[in-house]
Amino acid sequence: MSELKNRQPSQTIPFNLEAEVYVLSSLILFEDSYDKLTETTLRSDDFYDSRNQIIFKTIQYLKNENKPIQLVSITETLKSEKNLDKAGGAEYISSLTDKFPTSAYISYYIEIVKKKSMLRKLIYISNDIIAQSYDDPEDVKILLDQAEKNIMDINQDLSSGSLKVISEVISDAISKIVNKQHNDGEMSGVPSGFFDLDEKTDGFQKSELIIIAARPSVGKTAFALNLLMNIALRAKKSVGFFSCEMSTDSLSIRMLCSEAKVNQTLYRKNMLTNQDRNKISQVAETLYETKIVFDDTPSISILELRSKARKMKREHNIDILFIDYLQLISFGSELNSSIPRHEQIAYISRSLKSLARELDIPIVALAQLNRNVESRGEDSQPKMSDLKDSGSIEQDADVIMFLHRKASKDGQSGETEPRELIIGKNRNGPTDIIELVFIKAFTKFQLATKDFNEN
Repeated sequence: MSELKNRQPSQTIPFNLEAEVYVLSSLILFEDSYDKLTETTLRSDDFYDSRNQIIFKTIQYLKNENKPIQLVSITETLKSEKNLDKAGGAEYISSLTDKFPTSAYISYYIEIVKKKSMLRKLIYISNDIIAQSYDDPEDVKILLDQAEKNIMDINQDLSSGSLKVISEVISDAISKIVNKQHNDGEMSGVPSGFFDLDEKTDGFQKSELIIIAARPSVGKTAFALNLLMNIALRAKKSVGFFSCEMSTDSLSIRMLCSEAKVNQTLYRKNMLTNQDRNKISQVAETLYETKIVFDDTPSISILELRSKARKMKREHNIDILFIDYLQLISFGSELNSSIPRHEQIAYISRSLKSLARELDIPIVALAQLNRNVESRGEDSQPKMSDLKDSGSIEQDADVIMFLHRKASKDGQSGETEPRELIIGKNRNGPTDIIELVFIKAFTKFQLATKDFNEN
């Protein structure tokens, strides 16, 4: 820390005008250069020289209009837009072709321009952080969260662009269709391990917010842990899990007993047999090889959750994130906690959807249903209006599923209980009802069509 404190930075803004000119020169002189440009995220604002920014925009315009990228066409376009003088005039534009690079090196020059641009943005962000820090903000968490987000945005900019013309979008879609055809039977998303569910969703998709809602004691957490085990243990994916209600110790014991098919009541009563312990030990050995990251911070704020989720993605490259559960996320003292709770939940819901897009992973958030579903009768199915605290969840979520306890036909509860997984909303697929059974002794869910002695 002392080394950082004493370091005196250079006051020279990073840029490389020669590299900028080489990029423009290559685009003008060699047709194949533009193909290499589209493989990058270079934008006009990555150029330091404002003249080069304008010329680059003009080249992009000409390319999109299927017009030749030549000195004459560039000059005439700038004249018609009354931007010729701002672009340095005809003499400056003509001088661009005095350089004779080869198109083979354009990627190298683009990388230089992009690197200098990223460094400048880091400087601007850092200066802003310094200025706000001197202002002594009331809550430093807001400043930290915004700083982290801004730096993450720069990091994402190195690998992906936010603006895409329709030709790029269609090209990406065709590639996905072709790849899916070649990989027959392979899901595009993260598999849940429940065949009937995956058939409707094609797995949990990147950038999507998935809500699993239920009344208390129906089995939300148990179902989420079943999904987690399927994804981590069988699909070999990296999983993040925020538990706002249970400790990681409780979760791990539940996971071990469930996967080993050992009655948790026997564990609580200290009545496990040697065979039970051996089964648990075998499951533990397999779990050591999985990539599961837990956080059990109680009453975690949405800003803290976002920050930790980014860390999970950065350090463990998680493929999917679970949150148990949405209404237990606090607004935090760093935000205005005096606003109504339903508005807080709306903000949290939007933040989770934004986070899913930012991290490019599916986020599965459990949610509580209000009492209305019970007041309508024992076998009444949940609906969207039953989501507790906020109707905005319905807007933000891509998939909403309700876990519903069905009334037993004989009125008795045995070793298994019927459950319905109701897909109430599926933005990119069909809605449906999936029949499940809940094996109480093992807190384990499986399809109703499957014998509960099967794995």
